[in-house]
Formats: sequence, C-alpha cells, structure tokens
Amino acid sequence: MIRLLASVTGPEEAEIVIEGGADLVDLKDPAKGALGAVPPAVLDATLRAVAGRRPVSAVAGDLPMEPAVVRREVEARAAADYVKIGLFPASREARLAVIAALREPASRARLIAVFFADGDPDFTLLPVLAEAGFAGAMIDTIGKSSGRLLKHLSLVELSDFVATARRLELMTGLAGSLEPPDVPRLAVLKPDYLGFRGALTAGPRDGPVDLQAVRAIRALIPAGGVPSKSAASPSAAGDRIFVRDFTLPMEIGAYGHERGRTQEVRFSVEAEIEPIATGARTMAEIYSYDVIIDAIRSLAARGHTDLVETLALDLAHTVLADVRVREVTVRVEKLELGPAAVGIAVTRRRAASAP
Repeated sequence: MIRLLASVTGPEEAEIVIEGGADLVDLKDPAKGALGAVPPAVLDATLRAVAGRRPVSAVAGDLPMEPAVVRREVEARAAADYVKIGLFPASREARLAVIAALREPASRARLIAVFFADGDPDFTLLPVLAEAGFAGAMIDTIGKSSGRLLKHLSLVELSDFVATARRLELMTGLAGSLEPPDVPRLAVLKPDYLGFRGALTAGPRDGPVDLQAVRAIRALIPAGGVPSKSAASPSAAGDRIFVRDFTLPMEIGAYGHERGRTQEVRFSVEAEIEPIATGARTMAEIYSYDVIIDAIRSLAARGHTDLVETLALDLAHTVLADVRVREVTVRVEKLELGPAAVGIAVTRRRAASAP
C-alpha cells in the first residue's frame, strides 16, 4: 500500500493535511532548505496536536556530514515517530562515519536516511544503513528549482532503489518536487511513501498548505497501491490509449553479430481501457500514457534480449497489470535488418473476472 507523506511546518498545517488524507505528517521548514528543520518546540506542539492520529516524522536539518553535529540534531528530535537524516554530498567515508555515529540512536528511534537525486546519491550504502539499524531510506532533491525527481533519476534507477531497500527490509519513500502526473508513474514502483510539499500548496513551496491541493494528491494515490476500475458496465465500449512509433536503441537479437551492439527498435502500443468518465479533469481520472512509455524505457534498459517476441509479451503483461486496461496490442519492430521493419504484434486481453 502506497501512503501519502505530507510535509508541514507545524501543528496548524498538520491538521490540514490530516483532514486531506495524509498518512504521515512530515515536519520541515521549506524556507531553510531541502531538509530545513523546525525547532524542537514546534515538534513538541505538533506531536501534541496530532495526538497519535498519524505518525510524525521530523527532519534533522540541512547539515554537514559531521557525525557529532548530525547525532546532536537527531537526538533533539528523537520524540518523533521517525527522524529523517540527509546524506548530503560528501565523501563516502564521511557518510559512513555519520551512519556509524547513528548506530546507537537507531536502536532507540526509527531513523530514515535521505538520499538526494541531485546530490551524488550512493545507493551502495543501503546495506550499510540496514546493518546499522535504520528503519528506512528515501530519495528527495536538494535544489527544488533544479527539476523534479524524474529529471535526475530514471524509472529503472528508482525501481532498483525500491527493490534493493525492500530486500533489506527498509521502508522506502520517493519525493522531490513531485507533481500530479508523476504519481501514476511512480506508483508502479510501489514505494511505501510518496512525499509532497510544493504540490500541496496553492502557491510557492514555502507557502501554506491548501486542503483542496492535499485532497487532489490524495485522490491520485491508489488505495492499496492499485488503481480502481471505473463504474462502467463491463460490456460498455472502452476507450483507447496509444503510443505510436516510439523508437529506442536496444541490445537485441539471437545472432552473434547482434550482441555487444545496439540497433533501433520501434514500439507501438494500443490499449483498450475502462471508459473515461464524462467531465474527467484530473490525473486521478485517467490512465496515463506515460506509464506505457516508462515500461518501454525499462525494457530497453534491462540489457540484451534475444527475441522481439519476449519484449512484446513482457510489455503486454506489464500494461495489463493495471486493472483499468482491458486489452492491449503491442507491436515491436527491428529497423536495421534490411526491410523497412521486421517484428511481431501481439494482442492480449484481461481474463474475465469471476462473478
């Protein structure tokens, strides 16, 4: 189940995001940086106001990678349900020293390490965090004006992060100037949390959170991590969404001369989806073609594949994993074998649900 992490500045905003459906109240001061910390007194007031209705996390601050400094700020916020510590740009040795200094606090408090997509993230530290007793790890961005999370890391890299953390039994979160269209793309990865601040305000990131904005993001995050079907009759004609002539260089082919090199492969996908509701106006009410494009990119990034048939079947299976998709046709074509194109088209339909 994917949960909504909502960043707030204090008890007043905490009440708003709880009313809007947030699952985790995350305390920070956005005017002080990516992980700008609020004073301990604000944390205490927020904990009293929330009164156990939601877990509360608190960031330790935009801190230098100095073990004594980081530990002091973590200890000052140990009353929170979670304490988030940024692994800011520094040498690997400095980051390791900070993690080592937090081993003892991690035995008493649930610590979350924050990697930065635009700050030299070293995901090889995930096993070190797990061994040190950290409760989780997430990814954010330092420069909120430098672009969204997906500008800095690909879906493949984010998927690897979530999968590795999950194997290590670390809670996972993804954040970083996320916007509504990012939600369906990231939901496919099934992190434990998606984190927001700017998208929850009616204006700038350091402005007050807005109840309607919180509700709009809440509506985008599927209950249980799975989008729901529309209320339309199963016999009703579906709508169609498509991606045509999307070409990528790929390592593909069963012959020896096709190994160790890339060639152009063209994808076209057409999916029958549940009918879109009349008056649909938000991302929560549609199936995004970005999800199909992301799936194609992920196939291209996974390495050599012998057969176009494998690509077509894997892509069809991925698209049909969304319950809103009834049927999908996938065409995969190799473009460099002499004819204009050779390849395969497959059509797969979702099995009818039992009555």
